[in-house]
Amino acid sequence: MLGEKMERRRAANASRRKRVEQMTEGEKMRALLTDELTGLGNRRAWEEGSRRPVQAMLDVEGLKWVNDNLGWAAGDELLRAVAAAIREEGVVGYRLGGDEFVFEAEDRASVQAAIDGITRRLGAAGIEATLPDGPTRRLKGARVHAGIGRSLDEADAALNSAKKAGIAAGERAERGDRPRGLSEVRVLPFSKRAEPRDLRFFLRAFREADPDFGEEKDADTGGNMMSREWLIRNMR
Repeated sequence: MLGEKMERRRAANASRRKRVEQMTEGEKMRALLTDELTGLGNRRAWEEGSRRPVQAMLDVEGLKWVNDNLGWAAGDELLRAVAAAIREEGVVGYRLGGDEFVFEAEDRASVQAAIDGITRRLGAAGIEATLPDGPTRRLKGARVHAGIGRSLDEADAALNSAKKAGIAAGERAERGDRPRGLSEVRVLPFSKRAEPRDLRFFLRAFREADPDFGEEKDADTGGNMMSREWLIRNMR
């Protein structure tokens, strides 16, 4: 298994080197200023870019928990979803590294409106990732937290204060803990016959997200299973 991973990594590196060799100078410069994972500008692009009066610093709640428990693929999809929400708000965003993002605007009201929009879009987004062992997970309810300031340092300090206050109030998870409000669902392929244990997994997962959805007893197993009508309606 380790040998296969090393071989895939070597192949990926070789492919990357070949792409770089085929780039024009302009393409190489754009690549140097772009975060490869999200397509946003990277830290270097941020440092070389123009400055507007108000900065916003964002971080993703629970990225470490997602990476540790659902795998790096899920964490990468979460970061891409944040980047997509930033772009959809029409602001120029940058990924500084890890779970940290930044964008800027002309005034505080514009920054706050963008933060609200990013939060809303991300919370509604369905984030899917296939785990190394095969199953696909769909995550809902992802969140970012933000700090606003007249400089990046000021925005970072505001973000840290907000994080500490959120943890103290029980509104934000500690680093490494499961994010508040995040629901995780195992997605079954349509070609697979759902076993009772799979349906019980769905039942537990969706009860966390919506305690009021209906259920019925399975006549064959005596266990709790989702009604066929509910399953058909929600697995499309």
